[in-house]
Parts: sequence; C-alpha cells; structure tokens
Amino acid sequence: MNDLSRRDVMVTGAGWTGASVLAFGAQTARAAQDRNGFMAASAVPPGAADGPEGRKPKVPGLQGIAALCEVTGGGEKVYGIAVEYDADIDTATLSLDTYTASVVPAAKGFFPGMPETPDKNATAAAPTPRAIAALYTNARPALRADRKSAAGRYVIVEFAHDPDLSLPTTDSDKVMLQQVKGVKTIAGAAYAASDTIWSNAGRRGNSVVIRGVDAWEQNHWWWDDTRSAWLEYSIYLPKSFLKEGGERHSYPLVLAITHSGTSYDGTCAETLTEQCIASIWSLPEEQDRHECVVITPRYERTTMNDYWEHTADVENTYKLVQSLLQNTWNYGNPNLDDRRDKVLKIDPKRVYCTGWSMGAMTSLWLMARHPETFAAGLIIAGQQRPADVVPLAKQNLLIITGTQDNKATPWNERCVPLWEQAGGKVTRPSARLDATLIFPIDRQQKLTEQMDGYLSKGGNITFLTFQDVDHMGSARKFFHIQAARDWLFSHVKA
Repeated sequence: MNDLSRRDVMVTGAGWTGASVLAFGAQTARAAQDRNGFMAASAVPPGAADGPEGRKPKVPGLQGIAALCEVTGGGEKVYGIAVEYDADIDTATLSLDTYTASVVPAAKGFFPGMPETPDKNATAAAPTPRAIAALYTNARPALRADRKSAAGRYVIVEFAHDPDLSLPTTDSDKVMLQQVKGVKTIAGAAYAASDTIWSNAGRRGNSVVIRGVDAWEQNHWWWDDTRSAWLEYSIYLPKSFLKEGGERHSYPLVLAITHSGTSYDGTCAETLTEQCIASIWSLPEEQDRHECVVITPRYERTTMNDYWEHTADVENTYKLVQSLLQNTWNYGNPNLDDRRDKVLKIDPKRVYCTGWSMGAMTSLWLMARHPETFAAGLIIAGQQRPADVVPLAKQNLLIITGTQDNKATPWNERCVPLWEQAGGKVTRPSARLDATLIFPIDRQQKLTEQMDGYLSKGGNITFLTFQDVDHMGSARKFFHIQAARDWLFSHVKA
C-alpha cells in the first residue's frame, strides 16, 4: 500500500476500511464523484437528504454540522462551523459559550501546494479547541461579513481570521462541536445542552462549505477528436449568468493556471483549494468588483519545465480558450435549471491570463505565442527564456517576484532589455516593495498608492519585486494584492 500515490488512493479506494475512508473525508467523497465522471457546483442540491443545505430533519433539535472554510494564500482554512437545527433559532438564547468547538489538525507533513504531500485528512490527531469569536444565525450555512444574525435555522460559530492570509494552513477539514447550553427556536421549543460531540464526518465524506469554491463546476473536459487530445478543467460561472436572461450578457474571461504541485497526483478540487491562484477570482467580493468567468486547467504532468521544454497541454490550454471564445459553450450542469442549455458568451476584448510558477511560465508562453488574444497578464514568480518571449514587448504585463526567488527575478531581468529593444516600455523600479504592507488585506492603502504610482508611469510592462520574499512566499502573498487584480481588469483590447 505504501507505493500508492494520493491519486491512486482517491481514484481506486480499494482495500480501505470504513474508518480509513472516514479519515480521508471530503477527498474520498470527491473521488467517488470523480469516478462518476462529473462533479459540478451544487452537487448536493437544496432539499437533498444529505449535505449542509438540505438535510431532512429526523428528530427535533440539532441535525448536523458543517465546516466553513475559505481558501487563502496559505491554503484552505477553517473559519467556522455551521450548526444546523430543524427550525429557526432565537438569537436571544445564544451566547459565545453556548458551544465548544474544535478543529482536527492536518496530517503531519501536509503542506498546501506541494506535490506528494500527505492527504490532510488522513490524520489521527486529536481535535484542537478553537476560540469562538462570533455567534449568529443565518438562513444558509455560510459566514456573514457583518456577523449579524439573519432569520434561519443555522447557527454560525465563527472563529477569528488570520490577519496574515499567507500563513500556511494547519487545518484538516474535519471539525467537532458540542452544545453545552440550551437554545430555543423562534417558536419557543427548547433544546437542552447535551453530552453529544458532533462531527462533520459522514459516510459520504466531511460536510464542508468552501466560500468562493463551491460555486465552481469541476471535472469538465475540453477535447479535440481530430488530434485525440483532451484537457480537464474547472469553470466558474458568474451569478448574473445564472439568472434569467444571463446568457445574453458577454463576460470577461480569466485563465488562471496553477503550479506543478497540482499535477501528477492532484485533482480538480486541489487546483481550487490548495492555494488561491484560481479561487480568489471567484470570491463574492471579487466578483462584485470584477464579474467574470474563470477557468483553471488540471494537468496530468508538468506543462513546462526549467529547461524551457513544454508539453502539448500548453497549446491545448489555448485551444480551450479558443473554444470559449467561439461563444458555443453550453456544458453547464444539466441537472440545474439556472445553467442548463445556456450558451456562455465571452467578450473577446477582455481575456486575461494569470498564474504562479509553472502557471506563470505557461501564461508567458501563451501570451507570447498568441498576442492577439490576451488583453493583459498578471505574472507571479514565472520566467521564460528571453528569446522566446520577445513578442511580449507590446503586451500588457504586470510581473511580480521576490528578491529571494533566484529563478523568476533574474530571468525577468534578462528579458527587460530585449523588451525595450523591441519597442516595449518597461517600468522597472530599483526600489523593492515591502510585503508586510499586503496584510491585513483591508489596510493596503499605502501599498496601493505605491503600486498605482508605478503602474501609472505609462509602461505596458511593469516589473515589481518585493523584498525578502522567496518563490513559495510569492504564491501565498501576491495574489492578495488588490491593486494588481484591479490593474488586470483595467485593460480592454483594442
């Protein structure tokens, strides 16, 4: 059994006891759906017997719990627990000591974004108590930004959030909770304290709600029968598209390419959860700011290596973009009325490319080979052989690296004179930026002023470097820079 990779275990599931499957939790459940050939947004629709948004009440009182998570630069973190009852709860009967809550730590050796890392849920670690920062009710199993109660049968137990979202997660997605004080429903029914310790683990995996990720459709395939070529990808469909008449709108497209750590033994889910390279663009607040379609491929291998060699998946990725630009995509989940048979339209003037590490290298290559397609590219810690990317001289690029990245930073330095000779205007300040200004994310005013100052100098290529940030740190930090994300969407192709 030791010679099986994580992907082997999740795909086959062979030989595992019930306890082992429980330990693998949500990953095992995702694998079961993968074997059925389709995993889409709202895989457990409201009203279903299982799942956090539709469990049919069996007896009065507490029905079950779900972990409330968010993907940050440091990976997927547990930020709360949704406690489901059979009826709306009276908020006046709640206090911070109504429950005790805990989170099971990730498996030893797990590190988000790294290949061949242990499955985070394959752990026998004891649950760690987690302080409760806020308590309120909600109609849905979801955190509320204002932390104010809304009428509903879910009690939201919220934990403190890390101010620094780049800190690597130490969480699995298994949580536990005990109701130690009585609560009442709006109708007056009393539910007494109990010795029962509830877990979100179940026969179909852990019950988990991931903000900004659950709305994605996973395990789609682009294919080309003439070349016997295919590519697996996930797609985020904007909320307005899912409303009546949404198919009449035309949307920007963001191609977000992840890194080699999600190749080989990875899954579509891991391209969305182990780091925020793709999923940050689908967060509700980001969509409110820049509504767009987002796609992220899942590769079977490294698409581009440090010898500048690349696989056919690089060009297949461009073929996927081309297929979306034909405005014929109508593969939304056929089991959901809000997207069934709708044809998705993409604005050809607003196609953007981004990625980190291998994903950034792939983005640079695609933009150099297909300059007519992309309006702009946000390149995080990626590099290319200078002679291969001269065509980027006339494109809109924001390149961000760290001083401790001994590949991306020096290789991009070599590209600067070639881009300038080819007619590009490059803004490359000698000053190094301060990464401590990135977090907390609601206090980026000083960093925004600095970046806007550089971005306003008129260069079509801006190359910025942060002091004392290494390659891994760039993925954890730089996608959280709001000014960089805003810059990307500011460009519209002529």
